Amino acid sequence: MSSKLNFRDLSIAGLIAAVYALISLVFLPISFGIYQVRIAEVLTVLPFITAAAVPGLFIGCLVANIFGGMGWLDIVFGPLITLVAALATRYIYNLSQKKYSRWLSLIPLMLIWLGAVFLMGSSRFNLSVLIFAVLSILLLWYAMKLDIIDKRSVFYVTFLKIVSLVLIIIAIYTSRHHADEIVFLFGALAAACAWVITLVVITFWLKDKNPNILLAPLPPVIFNAFGVSVYLAPIVGFEYWFSVQMVGIGEMIACYLLGLPLLLFLEKRKGFLFKKTIN
Repeated sequence: MSSKLNFRDLSIAGLIAAVYALISLVFLPISFGIYQVRIAEVLTVLPFITAAAVPGLFIGCLVANIFGGMGWLDIVFGPLITLVAALATRYIYNLSQKKYSRWLSLIPLMLIWLGAVFLMGSSRFNLSVLIFAVLSILLLWYAMKLDIIDKRSVFYVTFLKIVSLVLIIIAIYTSRHHADEIVFLFGALAAACAWVITLVVITFWLKDKNPNILLAPLPPVIFNAFGVSVYLAPIVGFEYWFSVQMVGIGEMIACYLLGLPLLLFLEKRKGFLFKKTIN
C-alpha cells in the first residue's frame, strides 16, 4: 500500500470533512456546549478502516467549530484534539492485528460500566446498577471461556442476557427520580451502551473474532472528555470534572451507540470501499 496520498484518498478525506461539518451544523443545538452529543462524531471510527479519515476529521472539525460559536479556543484546540484521537484510533488498528492484544477490548466496557454506575447511583446507591455490571462481567467471562458451543452453553448465555436486560430496566426505572434529569438521561444511555457492547463482545468471542474493533471509538471519547473540558468548562461556567462526565457520556453515545454499528457495517465492506486508500 502506498504511503502517499493519491486522488482517491484526497477525495475520501474531503468527503469525510464535508459530511462531518455538515452533520455538526445540522445538529447545531446538541453539537456544542456542556450537554452535547455531537452526532458527527460517529465518523471518528473511520480511521480504523482508512488513514484518509485522519485529515478528513481534522478539517471537518475545524470547519464545524468555526461556525459553532464557542470561540477561538474551540476553533484551535478542538480540531487538534480530534486529530490526536484520529491518530490514536489508527494506531489501535495496527495494534489490533496482534493476537496478544485481544483482551484490550475489555477497556471500553469497564469504562462504560463505571460511568453508568456512577451517574445512575450518584444520588443514592443503586444496587440494581451494580448487579447489572457484575452480571455483565460474568456473562462476558463465561463467553470467553467457552471452547465448544453446544445447546447448554447457548442456553446459559441466553439466560444471562435476559437477566441482565431485566436488571438494566430495573436500574433505569429505580433511578428515574434522579435530582438532575440530564444526568439520569446520560446514565441510562450509558447503561444501555454497556449492555449492547457487552453482547457485541460476546458475539465476537463466540465467533472467534478479534474484538479489538471495539477499541476504535475509545480515543475520541477519552481525548474529548478530558481535553475539550479543559477549555469548555470555563467557557460554560461548569466545574471541570462535571464537564468531563457530560462530554464523555455524550461521546460514548455518539461513538459507541451510533459509531460502532457504522464501523461494524463498513468493516465488512472496506475491501470494496477503501481498497485503494493509504495504510
